[in-house]
Amino acid sequence: MRGRAQACGVAVFGSLLPLISPAAIGLVTLRKDSSEGLIVALWALLPWLALYLTGGMSPLLTLAPSAALVVIVVAANVLRTTASWQWTLIGVGLCSAVAVSIVGFVASADIDQVVAEVAELVAQISAQAGVSEELSLVPDRTFVLGLLAWMIALTVVCGLLVARWWQALLFNPGGFREEFHAFRLEQRVAVILFAIVVAGVALPREYTPWIELLSLPLLIAGVALVHSSVKVMGWGGHWLGLMYFGLFFIGPTGTVLIGLGLVDSILNLRSRLAAFKNRNS
Repeated sequence: MRGRAQACGVAVFGSLLPLISPAAIGLVTLRKDSSEGLIVALWALLPWLALYLTGGMSPLLTLAPSAALVVIVVAANVLRTTASWQWTLIGVGLCSAVAVSIVGFVASADIDQVVAEVAELVAQISAQAGVSEELSLVPDRTFVLGLLAWMIALTVVCGLLVARWWQALLFNPGGFREEFHAFRLEQRVAVILFAIVVAGVALPREYTPWIELLSLPLLIAGVALVHSSVKVMGWGGHWLGLMYFGLFFIGPTGTVLIGLGLVDSILNLRSRLAAFKNRNS
């Protein structure tokens, strides 16, 4: 945070490491404003543009990370002005969808190529697993664009969490943990999101990534609840490790966390846990 030049340097060289560039851009936007964040984002785009201009990267692989960096500027500015993770996460989903729509239009040929490659890969996996063609997923543009939107949103959220953590370390030690542990969705918002997600189950499987994109605020709220509960109850950090292991490798874990995010918005589970802890301490 010494100045723009240092932030731009971190963003440029951070392109070589996951989340460093998004986090640096998010930190600058949180501390300054969106215009400063955009300047740093433009510098972070230089490596991608250089690879594209030298023929080492396709338009899709250039536009996708570029879209993520622009979305994190918008998301960080929303968090900066509203101080609300709820509306920030909803904004991330909307901006990611818009960004992917633009990417899909500009890099239409690349998207079609990815669709063909993914369809071929899925067909091979289904054949090896003995799954019939009627039951196997046939990816199309809707699926691939939804998957890309989900990846952009996840990158932005993780980068923004790191940026907020850095900001707390610099200016308010311990503040990020308190802020994240306190995060829960408004009941009305959570119920609406959950209803849309449940209704989306009836859609064809090609829409699954889009439904997961809509469920992102509920998922993060569930993760925040688990973090808060572990602290309140004095449990060991291994419980968090188990949660993240399940989230990455055990499919139903995400569904459970989404459900916890909904229930917490209605019943305020963390307050009940704190009251239970106080009664038994």
